[in-house]
Parts: sequence; structure tokens; C-alpha cells
Amino acid sequence: MFIAERYLISFAMGVFALFPVYLLSVGRDEIFFGSISAAGMAVAILIVLISPTLIRQFGVRRLAPIGGLLYAAACATVLLNELSGVRATFPYFLSYMLKSGGWALHFTIGSICISALSSDADRPSSFMAYSAFSTLGLTCGPLLSSLLTRYAGLGTLDMFILAMLAATAGAALSSWAARHAANIGEADIPNNASIARDLFDLLFSKSALFFVLVLLSASIYTSLINFQVTFANNSGLPYEIFFGFWAIGSVGSRFAIGPRVIRSAADRTLPLLLGGMVVSLLGFHYSPGHPVIYAMASLATGITYGLSYPLIQAEAIRVTAPQSRTLVQIIFSLCYFLGLYFFPFAAGLVSVHLGYDTLTLLIAGLALLQTAIALLGYRTIRRKPTPTVVGSKG
Repeated sequence: MFIAERYLISFAMGVFALFPVYLLSVGRDEIFFGSISAAGMAVAILIVLISPTLIRQFGVRRLAPIGGLLYAAACATVLLNELSGVRATFPYFLSYMLKSGGWALHFTIGSICISALSSDADRPSSFMAYSAFSTLGLTCGPLLSSLLTRYAGLGTLDMFILAMLAATAGAALSSWAARHAANIGEADIPNNASIARDLFDLLFSKSALFFVLVLLSASIYTSLINFQVTFANNSGLPYEIFFGFWAIGSVGSRFAIGPRVIRSAADRTLPLLLGGMVVSLLGFHYSPGHPVIYAMASLATGITYGLSYPLIQAEAIRVTAPQSRTLVQIIFSLCYFLGLYFFPFAAGLVSVHLGYDTLTLLIAGLALLQTAIALLGYRTIRRKPTPTVVGSKG
């Protein structure tokens, strides 16, 4: 049920990939989108920062469906702003802040639920499946939107109605699943936990390497997703190629070769995957006017990102003591959202003032930095049979 919920909310997230196109159609530009993305980042970070307190006060079960409901409210805000005929600026900011807060809460609580329901042995495969359906939903959103707007005569706003319904259904599934999962309560934070001390200790623990890696991964991911439609239109390419081949690579690789990746040594496999992503991202730089190169770059990036991201998440939890794993996932989410919502502002500036050629080189450079950090970081973090104990919850 949690996987089905992730798919539905990710589908709604995929529809929001059309938001830059919608903003351009009403006279806004990429820098404006970067601005509202930065506002969304502030809300997402706030939600993640207060999530330990929220979990301790309300518990994981009660919080599980709230993210989907916030996402549905974000879609409703866009619709109401358009129907009003005013197209005011503030509702655009409000909708993205609701969307960002909803995704932040869903992303954090959902991962905590999956981890709590998984053993150490099957946690990497659980994250692989969870991420696979997340990517599937994300790519189905714009692809289905393209088909419906092109052949069924629907508009972009109709897609936001569909996204609102999907997010609401996801929240309902999450609520049902959380109530019926017996051991979800084990992920709650006890009242006697020293949250501030444990969070500080984790920032300087073995998990810190993976916090940096996910920050860079999120920056790459958000650039690919949020600016893909405008990049493709600017390059004379159909953006459906990206979302289709990205989905095939990301989802297919997780099911086809994910189990083999899980069984391999992460200190060798992860840098290899990140290095492969450098090459695949460079393909976007040479893709304008070449649909085949565009398709191959999308496929290869889907494979390398699709396998590396859940591996980063599983490794961050593996090197942490069981009593601190909920807090590790909260920091992991914080780093993810820093990249996800802050970097679009930088990417928007680069795309407007320096062009998409520079932007594609920039994201390939981020992947190269990831590879270097993973290679150097694993020199001090070697695979061990027991996790490192970090902090205490009393």
C-alpha cells in the first residue's frame, strides 16, 4: 500500500513538471519558477526540521496521510487561481509551498515506514522497489498529460485536477496502510530522546558522506525534471523521449539488475554508477537536434541514477545504529530537499543568462564531483558487518 501511495503522489509530482510550461504560457519565466521553487524549499526544509517533533507528538501513523492531502491542496490552489481570472502572484507561491511541504512530509515519513517494515537484509531491495514506483509515477504524470492534452483535447489545468485526485487517493491508501502495519510504531521517537544531540552527532558520523551525495543527486535530478520540458522545446526535441526512456532505464534497471547491485560491494559499485552518470549526463549536452543521442542519454541516466539513489539511501541507514535510523532519514530528507528546491534557482539563472549548453555541463560536473566524493569517502568508510552506533535515544 505504501508503494501504491508513492506511485500516486509521484504521479501528481510528475504533473507538476509541467508547471514551468504553464508559467511560461501566462507570461512568467524560468527565474520566476526558480523563485517559487526557493520558497518551496524553505517550507520543505521547515517541515523536515520539525518532523522529529511532529513524529514524537503525533506518531508516524497519524502523519502518514498528511503529505498527500497537502499535495492535493497545492493542486486546488493552482486551479482556484486560474478560475479566478486574476492569476495573482501569491497563489503560485502558495501552491508550490503546499506542494513542497506535502512532498517533504510524504518523502520523509514514507521512507521511515518502508525502513521500519524492512529488515537489514531486504531494506536495499525495498528501497529499490519504492524508488522504482516513485520514478514510474513521476514519468507517467507528464507522459499521460501529453497524451491527454494532445489527443483528448484536455488542457494543462485538467491535469492538475487529475493530480489532485491522485494525491487524495494516495493519502487514503497511506492512512489505511499505516493503521494496519503492526510495527510502524517502532519508528516513533520516544519522549526521552535527545534529538538535538543525536542530530548533531549524525552530521559528523559515517552517514555524513551519504548526506553530501544525496544533496548532489537531488540537484541533478531537479535540473533534469524541472527544466526538461523547456530544454527539449528549446533544443527541437520532444520531451516525451526523456520521460519515456528515463522511466524505462530507472524502473527497468531496478528490477532487472537491482538485486545484483544490492549483492555487490557498495564501495565499488556506487562510485562506478556515479561515474557512469557523468558520461550519460554529458549526452544531454550533445543531444540538441539528435533525438537518438537524447534517448540514449535519458536511458543511461535513468539506469545510473535509478540504481545509485536507493543505494545511497540504504548505505546511509546501514552504517547507523538502529536507534538512530529515523533521525538519519530525516537528515537524508533535509539534504535531498536542499538540492531539490534550492538548485532550480541556480539552474534558472544559468539557463536564462548562459544557456542550456552551460546547464548541461554544470549537472555533469555535479556528477563528477559525486564520483570523486564517493571514491575518497569510501577510503574511510569500509563495509563492516555491524553498524556504527551514533547517539542514543535514552
